[in-house]
Amino acid sequence: MTIATSLLSNAKLFEIAPDHVDEGERIGFLHEDKAAALGRLMAVDGQRDPIKVVANTKNPEKPWRLVTGMHRLIGARIEGITVWAIEVSGKPEALADLEASENLHRRPLAPIERAKFTAALVQAAQDRIARENGGLKQQQLAVKARWARVKAHEQTAQEALRDEVEDTSRTMQRVYGWEESVGEALGMSRDAIYRDLRIHRLLIDPFPDLTEQLSKHPVVGENAKQLRDIADIKDEAARRRVIEALLADGELSADEAKVQCGVGLIGGPAATPVAHQKHYDAITGGWSRLGTAEKRRFLPNIASMLTPDMKRDLRDMLSKEIGEQGDMKASLATAFDVIAKLATGEAVDDEEIEHARRECQLALFAEAGADLRETADAR
Repeated sequence: MTIATSLLSNAKLFEIAPDHVDEGERIGFLHEDKAAALGRLMAVDGQRDPIKVVANTKNPEKPWRLVTGMHRLIGARIEGITVWAIEVSGKPEALADLEASENLHRRPLAPIERAKFTAALVQAAQDRIARENGGLKQQQLAVKARWARVKAHEQTAQEALRDEVEDTSRTMQRVYGWEESVGEALGMSRDAIYRDLRIHRLLIDPFPDLTEQLSKHPVVGENAKQLRDIADIKDEAARRRVIEALLADGELSADEAKVQCGVGLIGGPAATPVAHQKHYDAITGGWSRLGTAEKRRFLPNIASMLTPDMKRDLRDMLSKEIGEQGDMKASLATAFDVIAKLATGEAVDDEEIEHARRECQLALFAEAGADLRETADAR
């Protein structure tokens, strides 16, 4: 087999002005927020990955043509900084393949690995500010104290995470100067930071000896929802038991491991292991993976599996639920009619306002589980 010569075999690294590079026709699209975010990162932290260019002899004003790295190039142009580049050479189809493969072959980060990188980026930004202000030790102690309070049940993990995300967002804005939309372009929105720090603070930090194995678990390892469910177990010892149960059985889901360990959901009673729980979990897990269209197509199969008694029970449950929803909608429609009349200056008498108030109140009580309609009608 003939081994092809690499496009990088004679590559040279050098520094150039972004305005001397012609980005030309690109395969991918430009996302301006992402370019601005990368430019800010390069301005503050320095450029980590060079762009790739090819000589552009036909245009003396732009002697280089971009091959890969559009967002880094535009980001450097926005910041007014030079950009590091590698000169490559090759046939047009080989250069197009290089651009396509660099984007296609990027490995998406699994939840645990992403959480580690996010935490490292956040920590680096916090340390930078702390050093600039001479308070590195105090900043590190404050973070430790926050999670010590969680461990001692003096503060909830959700409260600690909210505080930390607020601190982090302010830190990132101060270090990199980007707004929320720019952070979102790099996957660093407040919600994304919250999700990543939730996994890091509640799974990676407490169990450094288990998380690499957990990340490779066939069912849970790359399932962010199941990892967050484990992170939401309040008691650290119980969390460890669930993780160890998963590592002992590669076929368990997070819910099955919690049942096996007798661990309940947050805010609920402890789950009691039952012989058929695994089959319940298999049904609910499979159903949750179906889209709406697939669920609708499967409905006839559900009906065919039910006995006549089960069908009647299901009919009664559906009638009750649909009826309650109908009452709520009717009450809202009544209230909306009154509000619409008031908004347009139309006269509304007191009886009509009272009727709308009464309907909304009854619907709200019904939603809360208190059916007062019969009592009110009897009066």
